[in-house]
Amino acid sequence: MNEAPFGITPNGRFFFAGQTRGTTLDALQYAVMDEDGIIVVIGEVGSGKTMLCRMLADRLQGAAVDLVYLSNPSFGPREILASFVADWGLKVPAGQPTVLSIQAALMERHEQGRRVVVLIDEAQSMPPDSLQEIKLLSNLETAQHKLMQIVLFGQPELNELLALPRLRQVRDRVVHRFELQPLSDDDAVTYIAHRLRRAGWRGARLFEQKALKQLVTAAAGRMRAIHLLADKSLLAAYADGAYEVLPMHVKRAQADLMLGGDVHRSSASLLSTSLAVRWAAVAVATLALGVGLGWYLSQSLANTSNNASVMTAEEAPPSVAAPSSPSLPLPVLPHPPAPETTRPQPSPSSDSTALTPAPATTETVNDKPAMPDTRQRYVGLPADLQQWVERSRVFLDDPALQGWTVQIGFARDVSHLRYLLAQVKDLSPVWFHDRHYAKSNTAKGTQGLGTVWSVYVGRYDSRHQANEAIRRLPLVLQNARPLIRTFGGIRSEPYPERPPL
Repeated sequence: MNEAPFGITPNGRFFFAGQTRGTTLDALQYAVMDEDGIIVVIGEVGSGKTMLCRMLADRLQGAAVDLVYLSNPSFGPREILASFVADWGLKVPAGQPTVLSIQAALMERHEQGRRVVVLIDEAQSMPPDSLQEIKLLSNLETAQHKLMQIVLFGQPELNELLALPRLRQVRDRVVHRFELQPLSDDDAVTYIAHRLRRAGWRGARLFEQKALKQLVTAAAGRMRAIHLLADKSLLAAYADGAYEVLPMHVKRAQADLMLGGDVHRSSASLLSTSLAVRWAAVAVATLALGVGLGWYLSQSLANTSNNASVMTAEEAPPSVAAPSSPSLPLPVLPHPPAPETTRPQPSPSSDSTALTPAPATTETVNDKPAMPDTRQRYVGLPADLQQWVERSRVFLDDPALQGWTVQIGFARDVSHLRYLLAQVKDLSPVWFHDRHYAKSNTAKGTQGLGTVWSVYVGRYDSRHQANEAIRRLPLVLQNARPLIRTFGGIRSEPYPERPPL
């Protein structure tokens, strides 16, 4: 990842347009430019009001709009007027009411063709007298237009405040009202996947299905609760040395949030002081900012594509164990050599059943492949390729990994391998590793393959998705007859005694 996916500070890059958030933003923009009266946006704590407010401000920038943003509306009437004077750099003549100076400034901006929009966050905290002052400012108008457009963002208590008899005139000037609803379970799952993708994640899924459902249920549709639970759950998984968030990790996150941290301090506890120090060190070392699963920084190439391999959290297969050097940089692909001297070998045209692997000799521990000594195995490779293949093996050797990928071809040596990798430098994720295919299956075009590098692109939930992805590959790769493979089929193939170099 490039940044923490579940920070609680609003960041417009992470704006989620699902569950009517996008349409609400569009409607807000239209209502503001319509210049009718006061606009009210209601939402529960952590529902995304501040994010919506800032997205509206971003959209209004450059639209001949002068913005005034009040993030602490608990000021009294005089303080609110003073904030306008300070924001606009007005000079109030001695003895003249401040509101007259503000009115003159509003008229000047109107004559210049500019609009004034006031965005007030946490408006439920405003004293009634301050709301009265806002109402008086909203009265300033020309024959055709209001001079100031006011948008109030607040919790449901804002409705109670506006219902006070003394604020009836304020209430009567509300012309548009929007209410943010909690995310549905499906939208919450999509939202989590959206945040992860925005943060740069392109690897296997991070949340086991039951853990994801548990998190979504506990958050009850509130975005801030999703952020807190997801972040702490990832930290709990890191503390356990796990590479997928399990229900027990979500349970610890719930205990920490709902019980104020009064949970047992086991060696894997979220609240361990040593873990807090360790986690800070990980963050400083730029491993997966805010997540702690640093190995997945290298699961995609530096460039991000719109490849169909990017899946939602509930679709993606589970994650796997980390290599020993998770913070190593991504390799930089060279320019491909001249095609006439390094023409790639064509791949078989069918699934893994077309290949005849030699007998597998991989050792197992508790029915799972033992971790290979990859550093010794690939010591002859250039450093960038050595790091890449080690990460590829960690991913592809996981027995729990399911789904489909596209094998774009075979390379007999490093030069040819670099050529193939250069062809997919704009795609992600990309893996490669060494494989040995028996030379007897001449009918399927595998005669003479022997020991080769196999290169794979993408991770898909169905064969149909993989077929669609092939149609989007560069023509040179389509002509090489890429092969749709299952991850299970790939794992059934043995490693050669020595990798091709």
